[in-house]
Amino acid sequence: MLSLGKLLLADSIQLSKVGKVLRRTFELWGYGEVVLPTIEPYDETVRKGTKFAYNNGFYLIKPDVTSRLLKNYDIGFGKLYYISEVLDGSVEGNWQAGVEFIGGEPTFMTAEVLSVLITALESLGIEEFYIDLGSLEVWRRATDGIEDFRETIYRALERRNFGLIDGLPIDEEKKEELWRLFNFRGKETEYEKLTKILELVDDERVFVDLGTVRPLPYYSDVIFEVYSPEFGRPIGGGGEYSFRGRPAVGFALDLRALVQLANVDGKTSRRSLRGITSFREARKLVSMGIPVEVRR
Repeated sequence: MLSLGKLLLADSIQLSKVGKVLRRTFELWGYGEVVLPTIEPYDETVRKGTKFAYNNGFYLIKPDVTSRLLKNYDIGFGKLYYISEVLDGSVEGNWQAGVEFIGGEPTFMTAEVLSVLITALESLGIEEFYIDLGSLEVWRRATDGIEDFRETIYRALERRNFGLIDGLPIDEEKKEELWRLFNFRGKETEYEKLTKILELVDDERVFVDLGTVRPLPYYSDVIFEVYSPEFGRPIGGGGEYSFRGRPAVGFALDLRALVQLANVDGKTSRRSLRGITSFREARKLVSMGIPVEVRR
């Protein structure tokens, strides 16, 4: 039986292997890594994290990355990625890997971010997955005139429970319209923005699912979730949001889910070196990007 220390080390090694592959993929797309401090001053706009008090102040340990960026950084245009543990009120957290594209045209940014997501999964040997696109704007338009019930309707979407909508005092024609949207999943939609994103991404694993929502306060319109038939819950998701008045799109992936799904053996062809001049030669090879192994 493995000790706790060995189990933790094995877990760390697997996370590192997956993270290494993702870093390479994100950087090939032109995204630069952002590394944030472990501790953040408490702010109600910063999500998650574990709260603690120190010197008459309140702080958060490892909160959500996107909400931290929104609060603390003024980025006009940027392509960022991160690999970080995120706590949620306890000492145990979830490891996430994500990207943020800030300051471009929303439809183009969404198409690129989805393409980054697809290649990230493929780089890990994960081929069986699908991505569902939803739209908050579609639901805002559908609920014009019944704004008093929007909160209940969004709650029904989050819970995938149309019964909450069926019990509302609205006319049957409107309920039928909401029912069609609630259950719509396919490749063709009347919402031009989603149609354009599908065309740009051009991947058979991407669908429009108007019942898809994500319960985060900063999303502005297009949202998406990614699923694997081998995993019982979403392995990631993201969407459009406003970054200090500028459009932005991002996603976060569940790193531990990826560890379970990935096919990464970590083996690399290395140049084997021996002898008294090995380290000089090794330095030259490494400077050229060639993996090495020096043996006695």
